Formats: sequence, C-alpha cells, structure tokens
Amino acid sequence: MRIKLVAVFSALFISLSLTSTIAATKSPTPTPKASASEKAPVKKAPVKKPPAKKKPKVAKKLPSPSPKWPPVGFKTDPLNETKLYLKVPTAKELVGLLSAKSALASQVKNCTEFTCGAVLVGAEIGCRWWRVTADVVGATSPENRTTKTFGRITADVGRSAPQQVITVLLVTTEPIGAGHIVSNINVDCNQSDPPGPLPNTVYQASAS
Repeated sequence: MRIKLVAVFSALFISLSLTSTIAATKSPTPTPKASASEKAPVKKAPVKKPPAKKKPKVAKKLPSPSPKWPPVGFKTDPLNETKLYLKVPTAKELVGLLSAKSALASQVKNCTEFTCGAVLVGAEIGCRWWRVTADVVGATSPENRTTKTFGRITADVGRSAPQQVITVLLVTTEPIGAGHIVSNINVDCNQSDPPGPLPNTVYQASAS
C-alpha cells in the first residue's frame, strides 16, 4: 500500500515542474481539463442460491413381533402331548377376525340365516389339513327345554404353517331362529393327503 502512494506523488511533482517551465517563455495557455474519471464498475449483488431441499427422512419399517406361542387363552390336551391348540372366540373377537379375512366373507353371509360356530386352531409343527367336528344342540321344543342334538357338522380346511393360528367357520343348515348352538367342538391335525377338495363342509341332521 505504501509503494503505490509514493508512485502517485512522484507523477504529480513532475507534472507541476513541467508546467512552471513552460510558463516562463510563453503566455499562459488554458490548461486542459482532465477528463472525467471513469465510473467505477457497478458491483452486482450476489445472487442468493435457494436453500437445498432436505430429503424427507423415511422411517425404517420395524419387523412385526412374532406372536406368542403357545397362544394365550387357548386349550390343549391335559398332557400337552399333541401340541394342538384351540379356542372358541367371543363374538367381539370373531367380528375382528372376520373383518380381516375376506376369504370368509361369503360364508359369513350364510350365518345371517343359519346357525354357525367358529374355532381358532393352531399346531406346533403345522398341519397339512384340518378336520373340525361339532354338534348342533338346543332345546327339544319351546315347551320342552331338554337339550337335544339336532345334527353334526364336519369341516375340512387347508394347511396351516407351524405355530400359525387359523379361523375355521362352522356353517350349518339349521335355521338361526331356532336358538341352536354349535357345541362339543373337536379338532384333528392331519399330515396325510386330504380326502377331497378343500375347504369342504358337511352337515348331517340327526334322525328325529
């Protein structure tokens, strides 16, 4: 910075000395005006870049916890030798189960006309196919309240994976207004070939 200032002062001194020498021999002449100084370049305002968009954080999906096994609230044989588990769901539980299983929707429609039952089943090692049997019981007549068996239902359904719980719907042909119920439910887990197409339900009315 100091070197630049010295150079400016030296140029000014030479200019003044030269002007005085010329004035001694000639009449003074008007000194030409210095040209207008150059305009300083206009500094452009820096263009602000838009802030970089932050990528939204994607929540990592956590694996769903494995269901408890043996399933809570299920029954099994007294010695727990078969490793088979079953439970008759409450009406509230059944509604929740059926709403999540569209495959049972067509069967549920029949339950508005006929007596139905349901059972949840599962096995430790899984099953190739299941057979569920039950009785349809009720009062003999409005006048006679003695319990009577009106028929027997057999429902064959497909496989279940190890420790998987499935819902088996038992649909009879007994009119719902008669007040009958499905009782004495038994389940059988099979590893052999099924006897026919699955699922298959057969209801056999008892002889009068």
